[in-house]
Amino acid sequence: MIIEDIKIIDILQDGRGVARTEGKTVFVENAVYGETLDAEILAEKKNFLEARKINTKIKSDYQRKPPCPYFYECGGCSIMDINYDTQIELKKNLIKNALKKSTGLEIDGIEIVKSPEFRYRNKIRLQVDKDGGLNYLETYSKKLVKIDDCLIANEKISENLDRIEKITKDINQKFTASIEEITIRASENNILLNLQGNFDNNAIAYIKEKYSTSNYIINLLIARDLITINGEGYLDYKIVQKEFKISANDFYQVNDYQIENLYGVAREFLGEKQKLLDLYCGSAASSMSINDDHIVGVEINKNAIEDAKENAKRNGLRDYKFIAKNAKFIDSSFIIKEKIDAVTVDPPRAGLDKDVVKTIANAGIDKIVYISCNPQTLARDIKRFMDRGYKLEKIKAVDMFPQTMHVESVVLMSRK
Repeated sequence: MIIEDIKIIDILQDGRGVARTEGKTVFVENAVYGETLDAEILAEKKNFLEARKINTKIKSDYQRKPPCPYFYECGGCSIMDINYDTQIELKKNLIKNALKKSTGLEIDGIEIVKSPEFRYRNKIRLQVDKDGGLNYLETYSKKLVKIDDCLIANEKISENLDRIEKITKDINQKFTASIEEITIRASENNILLNLQGNFDNNAIAYIKEKYSTSNYIINLLIARDLITINGEGYLDYKIVQKEFKISANDFYQVNDYQIENLYGVAREFLGEKQKLLDLYCGSAASSMSINDDHIVGVEINKNAIEDAKENAKRNGLRDYKFIAKNAKFIDSSFIIKEKIDAVTVDPPRAGLDKDVVKTIANAGIDKIVYISCNPQTLARDIKRFMDRGYKLEKIKAVDMFPQTMHVESVVLMSRK
């Protein structure tokens, strides 16, 4: 079935266009915000249709030629064909609509701190084909898209991609398809490679012998085991004059230009002289950037907690405690016993467990700073806090992910 002359009026977080027909909303693959098009219906659901663009009838006023040659195949970026100012407006609408839907709050004029459009990522993850070539996944599929460069990867990664590919090709051609995926992370001084796949003893021995003196820090990830081939297995980063050890699987914000802006907003919202509970603290780069001392951090990743303790020593903290636990196992009595003044949370995209919201509220915490990469789960959790006596005080966004519909938001909630 074909529907004709529909106009794209919004963009979903996954990059699909949104249109309206007389009866239903239509989600359209490969659509450009502002264009009028014909689309083929792929699936009909109760409240919406799924479709793909067949052809453009009226070109969007906001459209531009994407500077990346892989854009129309690669699934890494979804809105590079839209000018950057319009990307920012779309992200404002994304946050605004999520808040209105979940909480009923209508908030206009949400500020988003802009980023440089390109060369901002200090980390990329690529698929490795059987010959060792580096690839992204094709949009909406598992097909591989061979790349020679990535415009959102920072200069250090970009300049080293061809040399990194020589390593993956060498290994995969000697030991059939050993590497399945590679994560490349860059700091100011080093590059770390996490090679994930199936490595037998011969492959491991070969890699250790040949690459033990590599200029790159190389780790092998085999199931849940990590083997460090050379170097210390981690990178050092600096944020607002503080130094942080970030290990192979530690979480770290990917936008080099925006990380200080993000934590600066959170620090402003939090205020000074607080004893802080940081849930989902990772290696504590966030909590130590937001609060100089007096930190209790909770994180399920035991290795990240060890790094948090090391980072506390590096930065001269005197009053800190880091605990390897799931956030939902922290109860209200623990928060009261630790004399916590404020809570920061930076959960995964799924947001907070409802029991975590209940625990924070029952402890009588007056101030909550919530950092989120997902407007939908953020809005849901704000509503849960509102139902327990909190109000939304402030919200500000930071564009950590240009060329995609992802955006980071910082929220301050206070008890009424």
